[in-house]
Amino acid sequence: MKILLSIFLLALLVRFLYFPNDINFAYDQARDSFTAVEVLKGDLKILGPPTTAGDKIFHGALIYYILAPIYFFSGNNPEVAAAVFRIINALGIFLVFYIGTIIFNKKVGILSAIFFAVSFEQFQYSLFFGHPALGDFTILIFYLGLVLWIFKDNPKGFVIALAGLGLTIQFEDANIPLILLLIIFILFFHQKLKLLNFKTSVLAVLAFLLTISTFILAEIKYDFRMSQAILAAIFRMGGSGVHGNIFTVIKRFLHDNFLAIQTLTPLILVILTISVLILIKKKAYKNQIIFLSFWFLGGISTHLLNPSFTYYYSPGATVGLLILVAFLISLIYQKQKVLAGAIFITIILSNLFLIVNQNSKGPNSDIVIQPGMLTSNQRQALDYIYEQSKKENFSINALTVPLNVKTTWDYLFNWYGRSKYGYLPVWGGVAADGFPGYLQVENNRSKLPDKRFTIIEPTIGIAEGQVEDFFRIENYFSKVLEERRFGTIIVQKRQRI
Repeated sequence: MKILLSIFLLALLVRFLYFPNDINFAYDQARDSFTAVEVLKGDLKILGPPTTAGDKIFHGALIYYILAPIYFFSGNNPEVAAAVFRIINALGIFLVFYIGTIIFNKKVGILSAIFFAVSFEQFQYSLFFGHPALGDFTILIFYLGLVLWIFKDNPKGFVIALAGLGLTIQFEDANIPLILLLIIFILFFHQKLKLLNFKTSVLAVLAFLLTISTFILAEIKYDFRMSQAILAAIFRMGGSGVHGNIFTVIKRFLHDNFLAIQTLTPLILVILTISVLILIKKKAYKNQIIFLSFWFLGGISTHLLNPSFTYYYSPGATVGLLILVAFLISLIYQKQKVLAGAIFITIILSNLFLIVNQNSKGPNSDIVIQPGMLTSNQRQALDYIYEQSKKENFSINALTVPLNVKTTWDYLFNWYGRSKYGYLPVWGGVAADGFPGYLQVENNRSKLPDKRFTIIEPTIGIAEGQVEDFFRIENYFSKVLEERRFGTIIVQKRQRI
């Protein structure tokens, strides 16, 4: 237990290495935070965050009910919520340890937990302040339940597995295909599985239905429109470029977990594939290796629904690989201790190298749309604005992603600005309808205060013409007195013309 606690502390140390200066807080985080605050006020939700698949498909609403109590006790502080997300991710080392121990032995469990603790990919998940990051933890509950049922003959594992599966689907709807993976596991290992009695079967079904209950309620209320949209997406699976994309995803996972040299990832893939085939042929560990192979391949199969490189669609998929590599190292150690040690150290150093060199300024572009939207920079920007306003009323406008959506800065001013300085500005620009926010919007320029500040976010995703239009209007009504940069965020102090 002391060793496991030490690994957990290592995981925490890695995940809090740059905290709180690496917390990304952009539109998605502000939107979900506003909704969680609304839940605190009694406005209960059954629809979760929207997806990129259109206005008919939503994630589960559970994320709001996790954020709500955190905000209740922290004064709506997103940095506290981000810290909780990192702790949850670090707790995954306990689940990984028990899974590795059940499948193989305690030594493999310890090695697997260490790899999980320092994994660059897991570090990315821990940095991401959003619903998919929690699915990376709950998917481990799914696999823990399966290994208890398959390798320990414990039928209660099926209950745990369905609960973990339901929770994972709550946090990322793209994980719905994992239901098919569960069926594959049952069909392949059916001869090993202990039959479920009536009570256990009912508990398992109830566990799954409870964890996806918000989806069920939403489907009933909105005439099953999400089910229809998901079925349509499934029929579109396997479009052009998907197979090449899957290979790219595999290479990225190998790079982000084992060796940070892109040119060598195909070689690693070949070595792992050959190792898997040899171990299956020897039959001593056939079931264990097949289980881990299904785990990884089933996990990345979600990319068939969306040809994207993002981590979101494969939560926990590479943990199966981490356990497999830990087992291979344990076999090598029996004959070549130096070689096993060299492989172990290389993996650790490779992951730490990526973490130190790529993430001192927050998560990378594989997991966030706008790198650099950090609360550390945002707080400095707001401090500058309030100090320059000299306790006088002022208006703000912002070039935002999405365009003309004030949600991010609205939340920041309400959380940080009002709590520290005691008052709020007026939003003196275009504010798109239908987006969360409390700031007063004033479109009549003659009614705005003389002091004005324009905030410019990283303009990723905004057309050049839209940027030009924004500044043409700003410059027509006000002139720039001073410009300050806070990381990737620019603030212009302006005076009304």
